[in-house]
Amino acid sequence: MVNLKSLNIELKKYLEEKISPMLIVELTELVNDKNINYLNNKSKADTKALYFEYRYDYLNIIFWAVDQEGERITEIIKLPSKEIDIINESDDWDALIPEKIWVTVTAFEDIYEEDDSDDILDEYNTEKYELFENWFLECWKKASEQTEVKTDAYFSIHDTYFKTDLNSMQTINTDEISKRYQ
Repeated sequence: MVNLKSLNIELKKYLEEKISPMLIVELTELVNDKNINYLNNKSKADTKALYFEYRYDYLNIIFWAVDQEGERITEIIKLPSKEIDIINESDDWDALIPEKIWVTVTAFEDIYEEDDSDDILDEYNTEKYELFENWFLECWKKASEQTEVKTDAYFSIHDTYFKTDLNSMQTINTDEISKRYQ
């Protein structure tokens, strides 16, 4: 049987060693308004909040900024935006999670479709998302230490009601965020 716990250890090491340095630089640049393409004649002056979301399955992170009305005013940017050079990855693999980990977990799901494996997969996924979110928050802290900009910023899983306020590190919901800009 596959040791899913070891996959999370491998994921954490991969994120910390391969992705963190790139992501911290890119987060710093975004906060400092570098490499952002604004839409409809908008600019940094129109920015009220920065949003970072990740896709549940592949852990891909995207970024955009919104204005006072909560309307997106920038192009969406995938993070890290630079090509990740990973040995043994397919040329067409475009996910942040390493392909080897993805394939191993998918194979586990296919082989062990019994009730017992649901608990194992739930535990694996809970740990994976917790370590991923903690990793991103650490990268954010390191990046924000290098800037003096204190724009509102939020992090969450894609299309969720709850987000982490990156300035307070507290959970906030979409309605509470909307009230901030009324």
